[in-house]
Amino acid sequence: MTLSKLLEKNTVERIGKKPVVVLPLKIWEEIHDRLEDSLMAESKPLRKRIAKARKEKKLYSSREVKKLLRI
Repeated sequence: MTLSKLLEKNTVERIGKKPVVVLPLKIWEEIHDRLEDSLMAESKPLRKRIAKARKEKKLYSSREVKKLLRI
């Protein structure tokens, strides 16, 4: 969804000196998820850990996973 479409659907108000945008929670959650995904994608250490995990061929049983996660 583009910024112009968001602005058409929602209200922009000024409270004090900073503008405030009122969005439905569903749209905010979608924006938040996309921002979080982009930040994770930009993180070099995280990308290295993901690449390492993908190369690893060890499989874990459900019992081992529960033990590792302390569930």
